[in-house]
Amino acid sequence: MKKLLVLLISAVMLFGLCGCSGKKDEGPGKTELELVTTLDQAILALSTGKADAIALDGTTAENYVAQSNGQFAMSGINFDLSIYGDFEGNVAAAKKGETSLMDAVNACINTAMNNGYYRLWTAIAKIQSGTEDEDALNIVGDTPIYNNAIVDDTYLYLLDTANLEKPELDLSNASGVLANVLSKGELSIATSPDYPAAEFITEDGAVYGSEMMLAKYVADCLGVKLKIETMDFNAVLTAVDTGKVDMAFSGFGWKADRAEAFELSVGYIGDDSVTYHTLIVPAADADKYKSLADFVGKHILAQAGSLQQMYVEDQIVALEEN
Repeated sequence: MKKLLVLLISAVMLFGLCGCSGKKDEGPGKTELELVTTLDQAILALSTGKADAIALDGTTAENYVAQSNGQFAMSGINFDLSIYGDFEGNVAAAKKGETSLMDAVNACINTAMNNGYYRLWTAIAKIQSGTEDEDALNIVGDTPIYNNAIVDDTYLYLLDTANLEKPELDLSNASGVLANVLSKGELSIATSPDYPAAEFITEDGAVYGSEMMLAKYVADCLGVKLKIETMDFNAVLTAVDTGKVDMAFSGFGWKADRAEAFELSVGYIGDDSVTYHTLIVPAADADKYKSLADFVGKHILAQAGSLQQMYVEDQIVALEEN
């Protein structure tokens, strides 16, 4: 019996040593997608080794890498946007059914886009936020950047639209939120000011950005003042839905679920750069990633409710099932 036991133990040890344990390769494990309310939280987690990657739009990713003093790197792996259709640029959002308001807003946005205003505002905001590129510098030229403007509760410092072309709006039959906006003389918007150059906080504590200029232009087209409410990104659309604010301008891209739940504006884009979405990683790990499949099993951060959350779920987490 003792000899038989020794033989069994030896066989078990040999079985284990030869790699024939019978266990299947478990692969890279389950991807951990952690959602954060602000990008600052994501950057802190990546810098302290508590995450493997952050999913971001290309421009924001480039900005964070450039400011990291070599700590972060572009992964070089981009999400496939072709599967979502052709919805270019950002969109503003209003409560579902508020078509009267959105029709007027769309007329304002189209005028701003057709006349090159939003392109100029984006260039100005890039310079103001320190994210400028050669294209932005060329566009601005000698245009005033409003550095010395007075900040007050009407947000007149954003831009003077007195000499800008505005659409002819028939507001005589305004209804719903638009009627309330005209009655109170104020358009209230929600934004999460952590997405330069679209929206950010200046050193003086002012809310700035190309989308804030667009919102100010919309308010001026309607003949009302602008009120900006700042909050976490995942609270912005809730503020619209609950009626806390009239609209949202906060770096939103078109998503099917957003289009079902809210009135979305026409798209607006302020530069000619190629729009892409990617992941940044610690510089020391950059060589580890050759495709999106290499991020399966990693700890990835994305802003809650963002396009990047959807991309990670659709194109990385989904790979676990294959």
